[in-house]
Amino acid sequence: MTPLDPQFQPWLDMAQRDYDVAMHLYGTFRPLPLETICYQCQQSAEKALKALYVLLRIPGGVPRTHDLTLLLDQMHRSVSIPPSVYDDADELSPYATAARYPSEAYFDEAGTNKALKAAGAILSWVRERAASIG
Repeated sequence: MTPLDPQFQPWLDMAQRDYDVAMHLYGTFRPLPLETICYQCQQSAEKALKALYVLLRIPGGVPRTHDLTLLLDQMHRSVSIPPSVYDDADELSPYATAARYPSEAYFDEAGTNKALKAAGAILSWVRERAASIG
């Protein structure tokens, strides 16, 4: 795949690294740093969506937001977005800030598993979309 925009791959590479960090932490650290894993999952999804944003050449440049649903809303005219991607974005968006404020969120292993699955699904979806564009 040859992306249409040279900024695409660096964004996607960063997204993959964030996801890899989350998976590494989940597999090796005890006690599990749940807030850090969830935060890395959100960051992975955010950077993956921003990679797609770049690839779609949406006017105005990449928004400086952590709200994944907002990013999807700004892309929906350029790409078909299945409801499951919105569901995954809704699952992950709160972790952009909740992990920074211990009193704002409750983290448990079930939620962390959901975050890992959601981030992985968004990464896969972005790769599939990119393959159909590039």
